[in-house]
Amino acid sequence: MIRNKKDINYLDQEIQNTHGRFNKFSEDYYDNLIELSWKKLKREYVYETLKKLPIDTVTSLTKKLNLSSLYNQDINTLADVSHLSIAKLLRFPGIGEKSAQAIYYSAEQIKKSISKNTYPKINPENLSDQELHLLKSIYLKQYVLNHVNEAKENFLALHKLINEDILVAKKKLPYIFSIFQSKEKKEKINSAINQINHRFDMDKLNDFKETINHLDSYSPTDEEVISDFLVNNATYYALLEKIDGPINQKDVYGLTAEIVEKVNSFELNTDGLNITLRNYQEFGAKYGLTYKRTLLGDEMGLGKTIQAIAIINHLHHEEKKYALVVCPLSVLANWKREIQRFSILKTFIFHGNQREDSYNLWSKNGGIMITTYEHTKYLQGLDSQKLDVLIVDEAHYIKNPNAYRSKNVYRLAEIASYDLFMSGTPLENRLGEMSQLIDVLQPEITNEIFENMQLLEPQRFKEVIGPVYLRRNRSDVLKELPELNIISIWTEFGESELTNYIEAVKVEAIHDMRRAGWSGKTPKDSPKLKMLIELCDQAKDNGHKVLVFSFYKSTLQKVHTHLRDRAFEPITGSITNNKRQEIIDDFTKAPDGSVLINQIEAGGVGLNIQAASVNILCEPQWKPSTEEQAISRAYRMGQAKNVTVYRLFTEDSIDGRILELLNEKSDLFNLYARDSGVGDLSQNIHESQLAARAIKKEQERLQIST
Repeated sequence: MIRNKKDINYLDQEIQNTHGRFNKFSEDYYDNLIELSWKKLKREYVYETLKKLPIDTVTSLTKKLNLSSLYNQDINTLADVSHLSIAKLLRFPGIGEKSAQAIYYSAEQIKKSISKNTYPKINPENLSDQELHLLKSIYLKQYVLNHVNEAKENFLALHKLINEDILVAKKKLPYIFSIFQSKEKKEKINSAINQINHRFDMDKLNDFKETINHLDSYSPTDEEVISDFLVNNATYYALLEKIDGPINQKDVYGLTAEIVEKVNSFELNTDGLNITLRNYQEFGAKYGLTYKRTLLGDEMGLGKTIQAIAIINHLHHEEKKYALVVCPLSVLANWKREIQRFSILKTFIFHGNQREDSYNLWSKNGGIMITTYEHTKYLQGLDSQKLDVLIVDEAHYIKNPNAYRSKNVYRLAEIASYDLFMSGTPLENRLGEMSQLIDVLQPEITNEIFENMQLLEPQRFKEVIGPVYLRRNRSDVLKELPELNIISIWTEFGESELTNYIEAVKVEAIHDMRRAGWSGKTPKDSPKLKMLIELCDQAKDNGHKVLVFSFYKSTLQKVHTHLRDRAFEPITGSITNNKRQEIIDDFTKAPDGSVLINQIEAGGVGLNIQAASVNILCEPQWKPSTEEQAISRAYRMGQAKNVTVYRLFTEDSIDGRILELLNEKSDLFNLYARDSGVGDLSQNIHESQLAARAIKKEQERLQIST
């Protein structure tokens, strides 16, 4: 309660102190801690490399050096000499001024070269003290700033509410002096004090101070940090990339210096994006905006969708608000989820019976309208005023210029101000397809390429297509390899599958509900099966092997039947250990594109299959640990490649209910099994209880009475 001048001054001082303490939690402060920790870790990595290099490595830069006196003093590696100054080197017998300088500067040059090309690969299963310290500094920044920003915003709102009253109240004088103030002024001061007492509670200020004290002393546990890193490692590496700066795009992407400079000079607006872009993703978005009509051919798992969203988001801020995404039906739901997850842009689905309503809302308000190739025939009336940017996913679907869907998309591409075609297929090896797509985007480049193809060297070919085609491989841009990429893909039921599913819900057949998304007889009838085959095809094109996991033998058999000779005999619980190992050994020796099919309870435990770098999980499991163990079959120590995990879900089905009931959203199982430290999130919930609740929710959603 504010009563007198002393109370007012005390309150004002407390508010100012609290404000000052909030301001101490700056982003620059934590960025500096992260940078110092990162550089220290790199120095450790460099030192470990230097320990492996013999001292005579310096002779590769400076010839005719007599190093015998160094050997005599047990100076055997570059690590031993890396801390020696020229003055210290001169103390060794036989080392003169010139030799000391040559040894010192050669060692420094080698050390700088190693440092420049060193990118620590953080293995969460075997963290050094400095690696854990680095991860904690990143976790601390995100934790503290998230809490500070929210608390500070509330504090400033409260301060603003009483700030003017405090300024007036501070004019209150002791009684003996107040007799000289006018009645009107005293009434104004007393009114301000009453307003403060009415609007402000000291308990609120104490709450803010307690929040600051908590954040001042907060130290996360190792388990908290490691668990967060497992789920959000891309964010960690994105922050570290900002320290090291961008990679040399000219060397990695095969682009000319002119293109790189032009793209880098583009100012990308990322306001509204709920993700920290990797450097290569930011470059990809800038590239698409710079050259306007482009083909993005990044390898699977590099986030082409995120780059497309970044392009749309930037244009939205420039009042170019009409975006259209064309994609296969199988990934339509996935596009909607990704946009909602990573941006605040409005989405509309132009498909099915409600497509006209969606179109009218999009036409009126702008946003992102998502549709399928087949439905582009209904959009041929669009004009350029209603289409700012067109995104075409899996663009190799329109490689045939005579197909109706190709013609429809070409027409939309012609009227859009910006076009981004996307394909994970390495089109450099399919020049016919590449030629057709580039011809739609930038025909003048097509003419130059294919009229003089025989005259173009590979590097010159890349330079010519530089303004229209950009492709990066994971190994080129993700220097922290190996990395675990977990991607959730949502598809719809096939027509017969939906019928099967509704019947299963009616009779409460939980296993039939879980298998309904695989009950279609052919890929045409089963979007999940079609998606799995496409993922296996892409993996083959990109030189990867695949592991497929399902709980159900019937699903495994269907996958095996449709993949034919590229798939090995399914590993199930009935197979002997010897036979299982024979299959794994044959799979390890098999060519890229080979597929190993596993029953998740059998093939997900006790196997080391580093030969594979793509995992496909056919349906969600009741226990996260089951999926974690399956993922860890390939993603473990010794894995040289990135591991990409595709988790297949069916929209509006038991799949979504399983995720909800385990209190997670789209990335529930973004963990992999470690020998310790990752518990089973559902260990206290019995499977039958979850199943009963899931059935009930689905019956309510479908309005099925029991």
